[in-house]
Amino acid sequence: MQKKQASEGFFEDAQENLKKMMSGVVPAAPFDMKMAMEAQRKNMQALMQANQMMMQGWQVMAQRQAEMMSQFVQDNSTLARETMKEGTPQDKFSKQADILKTACEKSMLNSQELIEMMRKSTFETAEVLNRRLVDSISEIKSSANK
Repeated sequence: MQKKQASEGFFEDAQENLKKMMSGVVPAAPFDMKMAMEAQRKNMQALMQANQMMMQGWQVMAQRQAEMMSQFVQDNSTLARETMKEGTPQDKFSKQADILKTACEKSMLNSQELIEMMRKSTFETAEVLNRRLVDSISEIKSSANK
């Protein structure tokens, strides 16, 4: 019987101490579940849009790389045909040098084009996510002000 009274006293003291500790805490505003769910829906929508944009960018780049590869093969065929033509070795060497110079210049331009495509795609995708982040912060701020 005495043990029961001691444990009851312990819980009463603990309860009283908890009340004293919590007396200084300002109660939080009720949590707006609807707003939180809407924010998450918008977040997911922005992520899906960003992923879709990223995939479209990669598809365009892959298509462009295939076109560049096809052009590269055609250029190599031209180089091979020029090598087989009749003429002096100096003429052949001169033509090959011109073709190789043109091919190198094309390769540099193609690389720059791909880099620009990647930069643009990445920037547009980041813009979607950045816009959502700014909107989300505004939503949190307006919710806190209510």
